[in-house]
Amino acid sequence: MHATAITPSNRSASKAKVVRGLLEGLLEGKWQGGNRFTETLGAEAFGVSRTPVREALLDLQALGLIELRRNCGAIIHPFGENDLREIYAVRSLFEVEATRVAASRINLAKVETLIEAFEKIRGSGGIDPEWEFDRGLHQLIADSSGNRRLSTEIGRYSSLVQTMREIVGARAQGIHSASADEHLEILRALHRRDASDASSAMRDHLQQASDSAVAAMLEIRQR
Repeated sequence: MHATAITPSNRSASKAKVVRGLLEGLLEGKWQGGNRFTETLGAEAFGVSRTPVREALLDLQALGLIELRRNCGAIIHPFGENDLREIYAVRSLFEVEATRVAASRINLAKVETLIEAFEKIRGSGGIDPEWEFDRGLHQLIADSSGNRRLSTEIGRYSSLVQTMREIVGARAQGIHSASADEHLEILRALHRRDASDASSAMRDHLQQASDSAVAAMLEIRQR
């Protein structure tokens, strides 16, 4: 019998599994502020080796969700409505600025493709399978900002938010249809190269997304 090779792809999948599991526990209130979480516990809980657990904990510490302590493991930070809103507030700071900068340089052909996609989404009941076009829009804006560090931070927070959205799933009723209209407003302003309107529309969109995420988290915990 040959041992399964640890490749970058399956290690990344294992890390994502740990991140998702810990976030799900935070959203549900399973993990409380002050709880201790170790690499050994993570490996046993999620059926992975300690390496992806260590990498997941480093990512979560960078996002301010845990604190790593020497010879102690991770200490879970309290996570409630205000903490979730703070995550969206930081994301908004990055993405509103990226949208403002991207307006003068974004590829208009790609913007037109996304406008067509979101018009179809709205016409079909507002469903964006796997959030494909949502992620595509935010990634296009980040890439078009021309600022590598800004794009990296947007990617970090977008990955966190995407994981949260997958967890809440159908609990966030109406989020897709509302997002379609909001995304179209952003895209049309970008197509006009109107930096002020585009960044304002992005700010409004992320505020709505924050409200929806908080409502979904509270519903999960009530259940």
